[in-house]
Amino acid sequence: MKLLTLNTHSLVEKDYEKKLAYFIEWVDRNDYDVISLQEVNQSISAEKVTADNYFIGANENVKIKEDNHILRVVNGLKLKGKNYYWVWTPIKVGYDIYDEGIGIISKYRPIDVKEFYITQSDDYFNWKVRKVIGIKCEIENKKKWFFSVHLGWWKDESEKFNYQFEKLKSQLKNIVAEDEEIFLMGDFNNPADVRDEGYDYILKEGWLDTYTLAREKDDGITVAGLIDGWKDHKDITSMRIDFIFTNKNQEIAKSNVVFNGKNGEIISDHFGVEIIR
Repeated sequence: MKLLTLNTHSLVEKDYEKKLAYFIEWVDRNDYDVISLQEVNQSISAEKVTADNYFIGANENVKIKEDNHILRVVNGLKLKGKNYYWVWTPIKVGYDIYDEGIGIISKYRPIDVKEFYITQSDDYFNWKVRKVIGIKCEIENKKKWFFSVHLGWWKDESEKFNYQFEKLKSQLKNIVAEDEEIFLMGDFNNPADVRDEGYDYILKEGWLDTYTLAREKDDGITVAGLIDGWKDHKDITSMRIDFIFTNKNQEIAKSNVVFNGKNGEIISDHFGVEIIR
C-alpha cells in the first residue's frame, strides 16, 4: 500500500498551472492507493459544475466549482486513463477569495465518508476553523479509514490544539470499529522535535508515527523557511509538521519526503510525505 499526504496551498501558488501539471504526472507515475490533501481551494467566484460519479459527497450541500484543485487533478488523471474516487468539503474562506477545503483521492470506492468540525467555531468566515474528512475503503481484504486533517497550533489561545485533537479522538471513537485500521494524514502544525507539545501529545494518546516505524527514511523535513501561520517564529529554519499516524503497530518499508526539490520539484509551501508498506 502506498499513501501520500500534501498541504497543497493550491491556487495560491505562483506558477500554479505548471505545478498542477507536475503533480498530476507525479501521481500518474507513482500510483498511490490513497492521497490526503489539505488547503484544497476553489475560487468563490468560479462557475459551479456537476461532478461525475467518482465524486462522493460527504453532504448534499457541497458545491464544486470549475477550478476546484482536486477536480482538476482527477480530470487530469482521467485523461491519462486513470479514474480516481474523491471527496472534498469546504471549511472556510481562504485569502478572501477561495473556498478552502480538505479532501482525499482514492483508487478504491469509499464504503463510507465522514466529515466533522474539530474546532469550537464552525463560522465560515473564521480563518481558524478546522474540519476533518475521512473515507473507509476495503484494501487487502481489510477495512481501513483514511482521514485528511489540518490541525491548529499548540499555543493558540482561542482554538487550542489539544481541544481539536480530543474532539477528533471522540469522533473517531463513534465512527471507527475497534478492529479497523486508521491513518491520520496531514498538516498537524506541531513540530516533531518540540517536546511536551502537540507531537508528544499525539504519541501519548497511543498513535504511531509511520516515519518512526519506517525501515528506510530521510530527514523527514516537510517545511523549510517561514510559511503562513509560522511567520512570528523567526528562529525556525525547518520543521517536520506533516505526518501519517496510524493506530496499529505495523511494518513500514519506506517514509519519504517528496516535492522538496531533492525528491521531486517544489509545488507547495509544504513538502509531501509518502509511505510505502
